[in-house]
Amino acid sequence: MSGLSACVNAIEKNIDLEIFESSGMAGGRCRSFFDKKIGGEIDNGNHLVLSANENFLNFCEKINSLKTLKKIAPNFYFFDFKETKKWNLNLDEKFATSWIFNKNKRIPDSSPFDYISFLKFIFVKKNKKVFDLIGNSNIFKSFWEPFTLGIMNTSPKEASAKILSNVLKKTIFRGKNKCYLYQPKKNWNDTLIHPCLGLMKKKGFNINFKTTLKRVAIKKNRITELVFDKKSVKIDSSEKVVLALPLNQFNKIFSNYSVPNNYNTILNVHFKLAKNFLKLFDNQIIGMVNSISQWIFVKENHISVTVSNANNYNEMEVEKIASLVWEEVCKYLSVKKRMVDFRVIREKKATYEQSPENIELLKKIKKIPENLILAGDWTQINLPCTIEGSILSGKKAIELLKF
Repeated sequence: MSGLSACVNAIEKNIDLEIFESSGMAGGRCRSFFDKKIGGEIDNGNHLVLSANENFLNFCEKINSLKTLKKIAPNFYFFDFKETKKWNLNLDEKFATSWIFNKNKRIPDSSPFDYISFLKFIFVKKNKKVFDLIGNSNIFKSFWEPFTLGIMNTSPKEASAKILSNVLKKTIFRGKNKCYLYQPKKNWNDTLIHPCLGLMKKKGFNINFKTTLKRVAIKKNRITELVFDKKSVKIDSSEKVVLALPLNQFNKIFSNYSVPNNYNTILNVHFKLAKNFLKLFDNQIIGMVNSISQWIFVKENHISVTVSNANNYNEMEVEKIASLVWEEVCKYLSVKKRMVDFRVIREKKATYEQSPENIELLKKIKKIPENLILAGDWTQINLPCTIEGSILSGKKAIELLKF
């Protein structure tokens, strides 16, 4: 999405551009595609978008796709697989005290004292990890762990507390108006990709798909040539280059930089379901605790289950992981049903491990060619690697252009 964001912002500023994409589809991890087993369009991955994500919402306004979104109340539903218990965290309250001091509204088996752990994120040192601050909290397993995994795709034992602090200050600490959930009514293609491509086509810009960057030629600290697998493009003195590369691809092109080399997988399991079965789900998004499954997203003709920080399942056979996840889904619904058609998607390098040590490595990437600007969610080191950071990076890249 960082590349598409850069394109849209460049078009808005009447900047001429030529666009190259290594894959056959635009959008990176936000793309959707037709799957024969599911019998419809499925998203490559799921994304938790909140009303605090202003760059995302502004971008949707630019591409005229706000109407493709559904707004969901800030009421977060959970299921504890171990305890077989459903509960919800309702942030749709004017004051936090209205639920913190109400036993029926709090996280199960918690007391008002447990929420002091939130205050630890007001002032955070850059080298601290999430577990350092709240590892002993009584709501660690029920809230802090799923919240950290869902936001950062990194274990709380490794995740930067500073980044999570930044997220809390933009969302929960600012009240319910920043905690509404946004999801596409259909899929991410309909919300982000098709509107972007439509705008670009209308303005006369097309993408060179399946054109992989192999190396760059640099002279006197300026990129002078982009060498792709199919062609080479000379860069003259008046031109700038915006590279929206995944971090691992950036490292292949610029191997002289020390960058994080540990990545975390995001695993998604899609199950095709009949309409009458889909009606059994009483909420559109369900958080899962003490389970392999972490989030269930209920779609039009299927459900999509997300597992973050899923490196432990990289080598597991797809039938096995699907079976384990399906068992948890059935337990949530209190039903017994034979496993339906499914599709497993693994993004083995979905994000780098967002630890304080890795963030410090990224901060040292400074001496880049003077006509190069970097984009990508990983370049926004004060934010987690999400759609918001990706869109912001593309916007900033165009703002940094100086001709």
